[in-house]
Amino acid sequence: MRRIRQVGWRRAALAAVLLAIGLSAGACLGATPSGVPRSGSGAAAAVAFAESQVGKPYCFGGAGPTCYDCSGLTMRAWQVGGVLLPHFSGAQYLMFPAVAMNQLRPGDLVFPADPNQHVALYVGGGMIVHATHTGDVIRQVPINQQGLGLVLAVRPH
Repeated sequence: MRRIRQVGWRRAALAAVLLAIGLSAGACLGATPSGVPRSGSGAAAAVAFAESQVGKPYCFGGAGPTCYDCSGLTMRAWQVGGVLLPHFSGAQYLMFPAVAMNQLRPGDLVFPADPNQHVALYVGGGMIVHATHTGDVIRQVPINQQGLGLVLAVRPH
């Protein structure tokens, strides 16, 4: 029992450290993405920003304006929407309340079973926008596209 408490405490401490690092790194990258006005209008602004990035290249650790990784894209999209997120998918997952996959709304963040591996932005109509891997571009695809395995969701607020 003592070992279980130690592991749980360590996991919570690690999540807190990762969140703090992600938030401070996001703050170092500038107040808003280059050339994009800060609107603060929530999910609609986040979705519009993500959709406007479709076709730009993926780059590991990227947070724009010329290329993005998955969490960099969602971080910047929600920054335009008025919510600061860390630049790590696992920390983004831990920040907000869970949402059932059949209750998704545009702007929700969706993840595979291990939220540390990937994040995408639900844009409505059964579609997501995401950045996947080196050599690919940001794409808008069906949320149920084979191989994605998106099964978890949270709602930023």
